[in-house]
This record gives sequence, structure tokens and C-alpha cells, in this order.
Amino acid sequence: MRGEFNGLQRKILDENPYALYVHCYAHRLQLVVVSVASSCSSIHDFFEYISLIVTTTSASCKRMDALREAQHNDILTQLASGEISKGMGLHQQSSLARAGDTRWGSHYTSLIRLDQMWASVLNVLSTVDEVGRLPSQAAGLIEKMESFKFAFILKLMLKLFGITNELSKMLQRKDLNIVLAMELVDDVKARLATLRENGWDDLFVNVQKFCIAKGIPMPNMDAEIPVRGRSRLEGRFVTNLHHYRAEIFYVAIDKICVEMDHRFSEG
Repeated sequence: MRGEFNGLQRKILDENPYALYVHCYAHRLQLVVVSVASSCSSIHDFFEYISLIVTTTSASCKRMDALREAQHNDILTQLASGEISKGMGLHQQSSLARAGDTRWGSHYTSLIRLDQMWASVLNVLSTVDEVGRLPSQAAGLIEKMESFKFAFILKLMLKLFGITNELSKMLQRKDLNIVLAMELVDDVKARLATLRENGWDDLFVNVQKFCIAKGIPMPNMDAEIPVRGRSRLEGRFVTNLHHYRAEIFYVAIDKICVEMDHRFSEG
């Protein structure tokens, strides 16, 4: 979309060299979402599963009611056990947000709600597996959700989207302050660089705690697995640690940084 207006931009700047070219900065950030979702096959598959989970749990009013009821019961259980505390505006979401292909905010909301409604979503998927028309699909989604890879990418995407969320909100304001926005872009880039250099250990511990709490088995990070997309017969292996850190963690962060440099460079 950006390239379609390059000629017009050039003409405007020829007439007025001091004209500030603003090509929907919010849209530029939304385009970054698409690039990140396709940065590697594991992340692409993750968002495909997210879409299927949302569709499956909201395919009918009955399922949506079941999800709300399950979430309500889960909240009561957590309140009774002291796992969560009462508070205005907290724990009130009872449905998963449907993420638009290029809506950063909707993706972030979908992932936050799935994280908060984890047990409730699994409960509904289990019910669909028992009585639904597509039980095998629901069962497959349960298996995916309860895998380390799904949990890892969920926490990684929540971290990345959390870093960019303030920027996303600012870029959608009608009274957008370009100077302040570009300063925030630089701040986001700096935080992403810090995450890449120093954030792996904290993220891994966060994922580990989540998996323990949800009963998700942890892989041996030193064990070798086939290179993704390759048969074991080819004899090409990498460790789990290399796969998750180099092929997912680094790749996702690097893709965001490259795309932000491209989308938010001057001119």
C-alpha cells in the first residue's frame, strides 16, 4: 500500500519540500503485525490455531454461553482460593476477541483473553470434542494449547505486543503528535533491542511457571529435534534451545525491528 503513494508523495514534496508526509502511522504498525505473524512457520501456525480456537469457541450462542459460564465458575474458584483478588474492571472478560488480520490491538486483546481464560477455553473445547460436529478438530486444538510451543509463543507474543501497545494506541489518536510518536518509536526499538539481548532468561522462566501451573510438560532443552520442515531421515537436527531461542525468539524480535525501521523511516 505504501508504494502506491510514492509518486504522489514525491510530487507533494517537490511542490513543498517542508511538507510532512503522514501515511497513516497506525496502519504502518498494523503491517508489522502481518510480517511478524509470517516471520517463521511456528508463529504463523500459532496464529492459525488462535483463529481456530476463537472460531470454535464462538461458533454458536450455546458455546459462547458455555464459555461465559465456565469463565464465571473459574473466577469464583480462583477468588475462593485467593489466587486472584477482587477489583473493579478485573477478570470481567468472558469471550475471546476475534483478531483482524492487520489489527495489532485485536491480536493483543485475543492473546490477553486467552491467557486469562485458559481453563475456560479448554473446558469448552472439551465439551465440543464430546458433542460437537468436529470433535477431532477440538481435540487437536486442546493438544496444541497444552503444548510447550504454544505456551512459549503465546508468552512471547504477549511480551512483544505489550512493548508496542502504547505506541499502537498513540498512533490511532486523532490528535496525533508526530514528534512524540516518533520518540516513542525509538523507545520501542530500544526496548526490543534490550529484550533481544537480555530478555531470554526472564521469558523462559515465565513460560516455565505457566507450564507448571497449567500442567503442560516441559521439553528437555538440550534434546535434539529435527529441523522444522525436515524429515528425521535427513539427519538434520538442532537442540530445543536453539529452536526456541534462535529460530523463534530472535527471529520474531529481529523481524519487528527490521519492519519498524522500514515502516517508520523518514520519507
